[in-house]
Amino acid sequence: MTVSAVASWLPWTDRAGRISGIKLVTFLALLAPVVWMIAEWRLGLLSPKPVTDLVRESGDWAMRILVLSLAVTPLRYVARFNKVILVRRMVGLAALFYTLLHIALWCVDLQFAWLRIATELFLRLFLTVGLAATLIMIALGVTSNDLSIRKLGAERWNKLHALVYLATLLSLVHFFMEVRLDASEAALMCGFFILLMSFRAVRKRTTPGFINLALAAVMCALATGLMEALYYKLSTSVSISRVLSANFDVSYRVSPALWVLGVGLCVAVLANLRARFGPKPARLARA
Repeated sequence: MTVSAVASWLPWTDRAGRISGIKLVTFLALLAPVVWMIAEWRLGLLSPKPVTDLVRESGDWAMRILVLSLAVTPLRYVARFNKVILVRRMVGLAALFYTLLHIALWCVDLQFAWLRIATELFLRLFLTVGLAATLIMIALGVTSNDLSIRKLGAERWNKLHALVYLATLLSLVHFFMEVRLDASEAALMCGFFILLMSFRAVRKRTTPGFINLALAAVMCALATGLMEALYYKLSTSVSISRVLSANFDVSYRVSPALWVLGVGLCVAVLANLRARFGPKPARLARA
């Protein structure tokens, strides 16, 4: 095997073995959370239960990166930035890496008591849901290569990898179910997921323009606020109207609903500008 052939397997190079700027930046960005977690541990920045802290942090990053992986295709379409498709596989595999790290740290936290681990996985619903999501992600990760595409055929491979939406949904349910007090991030990730799925729904029916994308952003923001309100209603009995009103109060924080609204409106504006002044969409490049 030649040096260029070996180099082409590196995550920051293209198929010719040359360094790809977008791949290198993405790889370093995806590596940063685990580097930070190691630094927190070595510098003593964690609580008296550092492994428990790292279980939570790795799970948070797994969820964030999984949602981010679904944003690659919409970003390519809206920004007319075809090269972003080159990092889709890398982002998806990074989500799997942080998910497996999350599970490994959880096993460490339980001191590898395998009977207890197995019991909790099958008797605690939120862990069962998380396990189901993980198994789907492993199947997607194992087949996330050109050889699998050739073996399965493009149509079957695409159907299999459409399960990423189910894996994300199950992961979000798991994320919400393990929340103890502050559901802001869980609501934010759910809101972004709804926004990304609404973009796909709009695009399937029509060409995404400013009006329909802006309306989708408003509806997704309302759905995010309502979802957070329902959670607090069920867990703390706080009235839904009180939480909904707090979602649009910017005096002390920017709520998940407002984040979803802001991002959604930015996407609508960008899509409108690129449609008017940008280049025509190019064909998808292979990841």
